[in-house]
Amino acid sequence: MASDSLQEHNFVSLLGIVLIALIAVTALVAYAWVCVARRRPALSAALRAGAALCAAGATGVYAWGAVQLLRFDITEHDQACRQAVGAARASRIDGYEATYFPLRFGCHVAGDGTYTAGVPGWLNPAALGLGIGALALAVAAAAASPDVRRACTHRVRSLFRVPFGTHS
Repeated sequence: MASDSLQEHNFVSLLGIVLIALIAVTALVAYAWVCVARRRPALSAALRAGAALCAAGATGVYAWGAVQLLRFDITEHDQACRQAVGAARASRIDGYEATYFPLRFGCHVAGDGTYTAGVPGWLNPAALGLGIGALALAVAAAAASPDVRRACTHRVRSLFRVPFGTHS
């Protein structure tokens, strides 16, 4: 393997991601709990709670992937890459590719592409799906908010209101 094509994740960065994610997940779950703590929460509060839980899920899944890469010691790279690419291609591994978004550790095989090792294949799609769900629920919560409905109703009425007493 060429030494200039070796790219790895930074241990301190991954540890920071995990710690920040733990704090964020805790805060998001607490916020969701507060949103639905009332006996009969409003629709917008329930949607905000759902958005917070989806965001917590996306953050937690991503953090779990970072933990997997923290466990993934440099001595295990070669073995994991050999397993990921198969015995027939193992001799053609010429480098590693590490990315944070999407979270992955790739083993590059000359003339054959990059194979993922160390991070489960479902992790990034799950984090993306939960993130999109959080965004959709947050937009729905904003639209269901009584303040937003009142403001929108007022704007629509003002568009169609004909001012009386003015002559053209």
